[in-house]
Amino acid sequence: MIKVVKFGGSSLASAEQFAKVGKIINADKERRYVVPSAPGKRNSKDTKVTDMLYACYDLVEADEDKLISSEEIVAVLKWNPETEQFVLEQ
Repeated sequence: MIKVVKFGGSSLASAEQFAKVGKIINADKERRYVVPSAPGKRNSKDTKVTDMLYACYDLVEADEDKLISSEEIVAVLKWNPETEQFVLEQ
C-alpha cells in the first residue's frame, strides 16, 4: 500500500518539528508521498504564512496597481550549517 501524508501548522513551525516529521515519514516506507502545507507560528511574534497571504490579498484588493515584493510577504527558511538546523529569517 502507498500512503500519502500531510503535515502543516504546528508540525512545521520549527526545525525541531521538521525533524519530528522526518522521523514520522521515515518510520514507514509505505509513506511515499508527503504534502506540506503552511507552517504554523513558533511564538506570538510570528506571522502565519496563511495570514501573510490574506494580507497580500487585502493589499491587492485595496490598490490593484500596487506591486508587492517578495520581501514584504515571504519568510525564508534557511539551513544553518553551524547549528545543523533550519532557521526562519524574515
